[in-house]
Amino acid sequence: MSGSYFNVLLLLLIALASFGISSGFSPGTILRQLSSNAGSSKQSAPEKWNENGRDEEYPWCFTGRLWFRPAIVRIPSDSNPSAPRPPPSVSILNLFGFTIGGTVALEYDTSPVGPYKEYVTMGAVVSKRGALGQWGSRLYVSTQVAEDVCKDVWGVPAIVANINFVEEETDDEQSLSVEAAPDKYDTSTKQRINVRGWSNTRVLNEDELEEKPIGSLPVFWTPTIKALWAPFVPLPARSDNDEDDALPLHRLRLSASALRLKLCTQSPSEKLGIPIGIGLVVDNVLIEISRQHGEL
Repeated sequence: MSGSYFNVLLLLLIALASFGISSGFSPGTILRQLSSNAGSSKQSAPEKWNENGRDEEYPWCFTGRLWFRPAIVRIPSDSNPSAPRPPPSVSILNLFGFTIGGTVALEYDTSPVGPYKEYVTMGAVVSKRGALGQWGSRLYVSTQVAEDVCKDVWGVPAIVANINFVEEETDDEQSLSVEAAPDKYDTSTKQRINVRGWSNTRVLNEDELEEKPIGSLPVFWTPTIKALWAPFVPLPARSDNDEDDALPLHRLRLSASALRLKLCTQSPSEKLGIPIGIGLVVDNVLIEISRQHGEL
């Protein structure tokens, strides 16, 4: 990553390709700072939701595949009250009113509530007290139970939508594209989302899918604002004098079996911004989530 304008999520996922980070990776400075606040902040999930994790430290896990394509997007306009925006304590990093957003589409084969689809409109590169992250302006899920678990367990403001991942390719057999994008300004209408060329995310055969994903890349997550934070920048310790709103912080651990770069050209639009023509496909991804582990 160079400067503040490369997409943090892309960096985190591409870093899996090196598989040079073992499951024991732990940036000592970061975790010590987090642990100092964790004792009084840990929360238990409601008993009705299944804790399906493979590790006691990460009680929830998701498996499946995902596609991420960055885009150049405008920052939220102050003149539009319906525009989603992060809280005032989080700063949007931009250049002449533009930042890096994009699209993340995920198909979960397993989760605490079974299979479902998810679509995230990434809104901006952001910063808070020196930490660098990627904020999602809207997060959509395909089932009501997925919306419920997101809100009840992690405080994610998820929205149910009609999400369809079409297996057939576009005219370019190696391409993925968003055929119907959601309107992030409209929260009163159930949105229709279509992603075409989803077969391109299925990189592995059935035997390869049985293999254990590798990587265990640590990431930090503030679910209430749908933001991921880079683990390579030490998160500053909070003090009693901090007046900004504290964000509940969780640790994520990302692993995968296959990553591919795909050409994903698509015309600019108001809903998608200016898509960058290369996307990242991750198959047999494993996303593990810890309980609350401090605050940002």
